[in-house]
Amino acid sequence: MADLDRLIDELAADYEAGRAVDPAALLGRVDPDQRQELAALIDSFLMTAPPRKWDPEAYEGSLPQRSVDRVYEAIVAESGTWPELLPALRRKAKIKRAELVSRLAAALGLSAARQVEKVGSYYHRMEQGQLRPAGVSARVIDALAAILGTEPGRIRAAGGGAGDRGGEGLAFARTAFPDAEFAADAAGPARRSTADEPGHDEVDALFLDG
Repeated sequence: MADLDRLIDELAADYEAGRAVDPAALLGRVDPDQRQELAALIDSFLMTAPPRKWDPEAYEGSLPQRSVDRVYEAIVAESGTWPELLPALRRKAKIKRAELVSRLAAALGLSAARQVEKVGSYYHRMEQGQLRPAGVSARVIDALAAILGTEPGRIRAAGGGAGDRGGEGLAFARTAFPDAEFAADAAGPARRSTADEPGHDEVDALFLDG
């Protein structure tokens, strides 16, 4: 089994020297049952490393962003769940969540402000693994795939594990470098609707009824 402390020392040395940091390469050097522990150690290092002034424009394409993206990609290959895959695809496409929601609503033919807001709530739940994958319609999956530049089958397959871990997994990669868009979600997702509840509408059907 690999010496995790030694791997973190290597990461720290590269980071502090300004050299390319590749967490994915480190994760590939450990046994599968060590990867979550190593991921947590990487998270701890990134969160306690010397602070840098937060500049969203400078962050795009920066070393920290590339490092976080590599961690996402490495773990996605292992877990394949929406909470990891969807944010990773958004980052790769350089699409903010608000823009994605707007484009998704338009692709679904939804234009009313209340409908767009509801699409945003459901998409948030997809990224958090809090929505039953089987309930999300093919229209939603196809539209998401087109926006994110991937195949519908990849998103559908990744949904097979979404929600099973209750938010565990890549919290470290999401929080290592703060993103203001996550702050707006602090209040949590809206209450889940069901088909026999009053107010069940077209948006609910798209995300709940399959």
